[in-house]
Amino acid sequence: MSKTEKAIAFAEGYHDLVRRDVFHLVPVSRGVLLDVGGGIGATSAALKADGKCGRAIVVDLVDQDSLPGVDARFSGDLNDQALIDQIHDTEGLVDTILCLDVLEHLVDPWGVLGRLTQLLAPGGAIIISLPNARNALLVKRLVFQGTFKLDDRGIMDRTHLRWFARADAIALATSSGLELEKIEGKIAGRRRKVLNALTFGIFRGFFDLQYLIRVRKV
Repeated sequence: MSKTEKAIAFAEGYHDLVRRDVFHLVPVSRGVLLDVGGGIGATSAALKADGKCGRAIVVDLVDQDSLPGVDARFSGDLNDQALIDQIHDTEGLVDTILCLDVLEHLVDPWGVLGRLTQLLAPGGAIIISLPNARNALLVKRLVFQGTFKLDDRGIMDRTHLRWFARADAIALATSSGLELEKIEGKIAGRRRKVLNALTFGIFRGFFDLQYLIRVRKV
């Protein structure tokens, strides 16, 4: 096992940072992948090791060390056009951008996505994951408990600034002129999956924990 593979295994086993649930949405490319809010770069390094990209870049608000498989790192505020210009001047256009559980934490996710689109090469793809604001947990608290009580983590994370149901998630993802290629709802837990099957998917919007989206620049 290589040094990079050992580091990825550590990150996946200890920090649970590798988002393997999105791997099937990431196009195979020997080009450049930009992981937005990627932390130490566990997901991007794993994608590179799997042959999904030839160069892995991380941009994050926090300046910290990255895994060995990460080729470059940028730190700063995504609302700052100077950061986008710095990435472009250093790396040029990128082929794939990951925005995994990032946009809901931003004051202006539409503006940030627009700036990130400037970095995307023609034919390139952006992979987005967003929590579902129509999930049964939110509905239960609002309708039956009369509260919008937030949690320290999860779908009701108190650091979430923006909330998206399915239609809103699609509108955000395509707001910069990108073309929707795929959207998948992610159901967590065996019980919810069984209930969804028994109800023939009619209430799927209440069971989906988050949405995984791929949009492309055409």
